[in-house]
Amino acid sequence: MASSSRLKPGESGKIKISVDIRGKLGTIYKTVQVHTNDPGTPQATLGFRMVIKDLTHMKTYSASEIFSGTCRSCHVLQGRGKQGFDLFVADCIMCHAAGSIAPATRDMQQKSGERIERAIREGIDKTSMPGWDLRHGGPLGEEEIRGLVDYLTPVVKGR
Repeated sequence: MASSSRLKPGESGKIKISVDIRGKLGTIYKTVQVHTNDPGTPQATLGFRMVIKDLTHMKTYSASEIFSGTCRSCHVLQGRGKQGFDLFVADCIMCHAAGSIAPATRDMQQKSGERIERAIREGIDKTSMPGWDLRHGGPLGEEEIRGLVDYLTPVVKGR
């Protein structure tokens, strides 16, 4: 439903769109057709991408919950014995992929090495990022953390 049935040239409006997500999961794409009285563009197609999460991943969990039980199989065990990029892809990318619940890799690479290291070790308050350091209840030791920090802070950036 449009916020107005008539807009003058140069005016803007809003379109309210509802999508029934029952039974859907993951990334879905939808389009909306907009009909206008503009002879040059009588119809426009707007595209939307939505990420639908299951009820389990809609909640925030403590580090102890993420690093144990059923969460452990995705958030810990896949990265066992891996370092740097391989560890990031195994255990971190599911939350840090573009459009996910945490900052994308390219965004994190803009931060200082110290800030990234602190976030990995201690977690970030009021977010879904737990502390991954063994001393904070996580599964990672010094070598794994150092490898992640090195991967996320490339030498070419002078960090």
